[in-house]
Amino acid sequence: MEVEIVQTSSISAYVGVRASAHMSNLGESIGRAFEELIRRRNEIKNIKNPNVTYGISPPNYKGNTGTVDFYCCFEVDPLENLPHGMIHIHLLPRTYSMTQYRGPASKTVTAYDYTTKWINENGYTNDDVSYYFERYDEMTIIESDDERNEIKIFCPVKKK
Repeated sequence: MEVEIVQTSSISAYVGVRASAHMSNLGESIGRAFEELIRRRNEIKNIKNPNVTYGISPPNYKGNTGTVDFYCCFEVDPLENLPHGMIHIHLLPRTYSMTQYRGPASKTVTAYDYTTKWINENGYTNDDVSYYFERYDEMTIIESDDERNEIKIFCPVKKK
């Protein structure tokens, strides 16, 4: 795995479907939300890249044993005409660690563990007031839990 620090420079907008469940059942809820997102993609205006989706987590997910939210989205520009029942999120410019994970989707958590260790060893700390997000593209193979699966993971960070 490789980790690097990246800085976003503009506000980005996302439209999608909310998954909400206890952490232990979140995977199933996320699967249904992504299915709905893909099924309803034609309702979303101004998708920047229809081959790229995002999984966005609010800062409250870490250590939360209760209900958590996860947003399955497309990036849009500009945001307009939000489809019925969908959500929109704006992410502000911020500093992130970006981890290039390659491996089975079922083991993505290992990338988060690796990233947390890297952040702590390199003079950063998690900035838990912002959203985390994962970027999925044509290299992402979640359905078959394939070793060739690739995901980019963005964690908000700040200098210690």
